[in-house]
Amino acid sequence: MAAQAKDYALHMMRTTGSVPPTVIADTSDGYIFCMPTPLTDDAAKDRFAEVARLFAIAHEVNALVLVVEAWAKLPDANGHLDIETPPSESPDRKEVVALMLEDHSRCATSLVPITRDEAGKFASFGHTASLEFGESAGRFSKLMPRNKPGAREAAQAKATLLSLGMSIVNRGIDPTMN
Repeated sequence: MAAQAKDYALHMMRTTGSVPPTVIADTSDGYIFCMPTPLTDDAAKDRFAEVARLFAIAHEVNALVLVVEAWAKLPDANGHLDIETPPSESPDRKEVVALMLEDHSRCATSLVPITRDEAGKFASFGHTASLEFGESAGRFSKLMPRNKPGAREAAQAKATLLSLGMSIVNRGIDPTMN
């Protein structure tokens, strides 16, 4: 899934210059995508996280990966990491695509550095470190339920998504090509 998500991010960066926040979910019917409208404020980000949680339950997702463009702060050469300054305000921030993978029992993260040319256009991805398994925190963590949902839970989540005006749309993309 990480490779699929990185390929998707590369395609989006090459064609549009950015990566919209996207959840790619592995289901028994193949991969499905969940993409919100622009996340312009904290309330929109919180809503997307909640929708992604419902999405995982409603479609009985086996695993998912959240793909987002982000600012990251990395430890300096001495291993020190300033945790007081938010990445968006740090002069040492790095632009990355974050891949946050989850299944029912574990999570992993990979940061893919973005390289831009002098004009600020996407040039390439930098070296990607291997997946880091461990704990995650924040609004976009724990999107997957820890236990596989039952049919009743899935039906309730689908009904909630439908009441919010959300449904699966097949745009004719061949799922074997995703």
